[in-house]
Amino acid sequence: MVTSTTPTQEIQAQRNPLRYEQPRGKLKIMFLGGVGEIGKNMTVFEYGDSIVILDAGMSFPGNDMPGVDVVIPDISYLVEHREKIKGILLTHGHEDHIGAMPFVVKKLGGKVDVYGTRLTLGLVENKLLEHSAQDNVNFVPVSDKSIVSLGDFTAEFIHVSHSVAGSCAICLRTPVGTVFHTGDFKVDYTPLGNEIMNLNRIAEIGKQGVLLLMSESTNVEKPGYTMSESVVRDTMNKVFQDAKGRRIIVATFASNVDRLGMIIELARLYKRKIAISGRSMVKYIETACRVGQMSVDNDMIVDIDKIGNIEDGKLVILSTGSQGEPMSALTRMADGEFNKVTIGANDTIVISANPIPGNERDVYTVINKLYRLGAVVVYSALSAVHVSGHACQEELKLLYTLIKPKYFIPVHGEYRHLKQHAMLVEKLGQKRSNIIIPEIGDVVEVDKNTFKVVGQIASGNIMVDGLGVGDVGNIVLKDRLSLAEDGILVCVVGVDKKTYDIVSGPEVVSRGCFFQADGDNVNPTEEIKTLVREELANDANRQSMSTVKSAVQRVVRKYFRNKFKRNPVVLPVVLEV
Repeated sequence: MVTSTTPTQEIQAQRNPLRYEQPRGKLKIMFLGGVGEIGKNMTVFEYGDSIVILDAGMSFPGNDMPGVDVVIPDISYLVEHREKIKGILLTHGHEDHIGAMPFVVKKLGGKVDVYGTRLTLGLVENKLLEHSAQDNVNFVPVSDKSIVSLGDFTAEFIHVSHSVAGSCAICLRTPVGTVFHTGDFKVDYTPLGNEIMNLNRIAEIGKQGVLLLMSESTNVEKPGYTMSESVVRDTMNKVFQDAKGRRIIVATFASNVDRLGMIIELARLYKRKIAISGRSMVKYIETACRVGQMSVDNDMIVDIDKIGNIEDGKLVILSTGSQGEPMSALTRMADGEFNKVTIGANDTIVISANPIPGNERDVYTVINKLYRLGAVVVYSALSAVHVSGHACQEELKLLYTLIKPKYFIPVHGEYRHLKQHAMLVEKLGQKRSNIIIPEIGDVVEVDKNTFKVVGQIASGNIMVDGLGVGDVGNIVLKDRLSLAEDGILVCVVGVDKKTYDIVSGPEVVSRGCFFQADGDNVNPTEEIKTLVREELANDANRQSMSTVKSAVQRVVRKYFRNKFKRNPVVLPVVLEV
C-alpha cells in the first residue's frame, strides 16, 4: 500500500517515469488537471482497451503568464492512445470542467462520444461552434440515473446540487470495482428549481460497495454546511421590495442559470422588464431556454439599447462583471464608459458573487466607483446575495459516510485542500494507507488489493494564446515578463559591409525603459548613442555582424544596469550598407 498523505521518497521515485504500460486486470487512473490546483479538471480512466475521460476543463492564466488567454491540460497520452477512447463524461457546464473541450476534440480528431445533461451539452455546443469543432463530437444527453456503457466501463449519472443546473456525480463501474466521482457538489435541501441532490441513490450505491471515492475538496477548510440557494432568493426578494421606484442591476456569474432564473421570476412577480448586458450572459440564458432549463416570456425582455423608454422602477438589468473584469459591462458602467447605462442615485446594484481570490481589489474598486456615482450597492460582505456551490466539511463527511469506500482520493483543489480532505476522512476511520493525494500526471493503479502511484504520464500546462495552442513556452513568457517589468529598447546601426564601420545611426527607440521629463539635463537616448559609437570604435567589436550586435547589446545592457538598475530587452538591429 502507498501512504500519500505524506509522500515519501519511494512515491516520488515512482512518479519519475514518464511512460507507463498497464498490466491488464488493473484499473489505471491518470490526472491531467484539477489536483494541486483550482481549474483545468480532467481525469482519465483506463482498463484494458478502454479509456474514459472525465471532464475537460481549462484554467485562467496566472500573473506569470502575460498574454495567455487560457490554460488547458496536456493530452499527449490521449492522442497516443486515441483508439482506446470510448467517450467523454461531463459532470457539469462550468468552464473549469468543459473549457478545454474544443481544443481536446480537435486534437483527438474523428468523432468523440460526449455524455452530459442537456444544459451541459448545450453550453459545450456553444463553445464548439465558436471553434468550428462541432463535427468532432456525437452528443449523448443524459439525466439523473442514466446509465451508459463505454467498453469495459459502465457510467451512471447521479444528480447533485451545484451552482449550475444539470450537475452530476459519476458512478463508474469497472471490472475491478466501483469508482464514485462526486463532481462539484453541495448538499442543498431547498435548492432553486426543487432538484434535490439524489442522496437516496448515493446511499444505495454505498450499500452495494464502492472501491474508490474521488471527492471534491474546494470548501474543505470551511466547517459546517454551505448555505442553501434559497437564502439568496429570500435576500433578493427583499432587494426587490426595498427598490420600489428604483432601477435594479444584478451582476452575477453567467453560468449560474438557476440564480438567473430566480431573478427573472422575481422580475415577473414585481412586473419588471429585463434587459441583458454581456455576451456570455446572453448565451447562457439563450442556451438554458433552448434546453428547457429556464423560461422567459418574450414580452419581458427589452433590448439594452431601448431601456431609455422604461421607467426605472419597471426595469431589471442582468449584467456581467461580478469579478470586476476590466471589459465587463458593470465595470464599464462604473467607469462611465457604458453609453447604454448611466449609473445614478436611483440605481440599486447587486453583486451576487463572492470575489474569487486574487480579484478582490478589482471588485472593491468597482464598488467604490458605484458608490461615488450615488448608487446603492448590495454585495456579499453586507447581505446574503451569494452562496457557494461547493460542499463544506459536514457535507463532505455526509457523502463519505454514505459511500463508505475502501480507497479515497481527494480531488478538485490546491494541495492544501487535498491534504485537509485526507485528514478529514482519516478522522472518519479511513486508513491512511488507503488514501492517495495525487499530483498532475500521476498514474494510480487500483484493484481490490492494489492502490498505489506507479508512474507518470506527460502532463502540464498547454497555453492558448489567440489562435496558437501550445506554441507559447517558458522562453516566450520570460521575454514577455521582461518586457512588462523593464521595457524594450531597439538600437539600429548601419555599418559598412566590408569594414563594419558605422555609416549611419545609431538610432534608439525605447518603450517602458525610462521617462525623460522636459528640462532634464541628462538625455539617456543621446548617452546610449555615444556609448554605442565608442564601443564600435574598437576594432575587436567590428570583426563580423555578430560581434557588432553583441557589442551593441552588451554596452546598452551595462548602461541600464549601472544607471537605472534595470534589465530591459535590448534588440540590436545591424544593417549592412
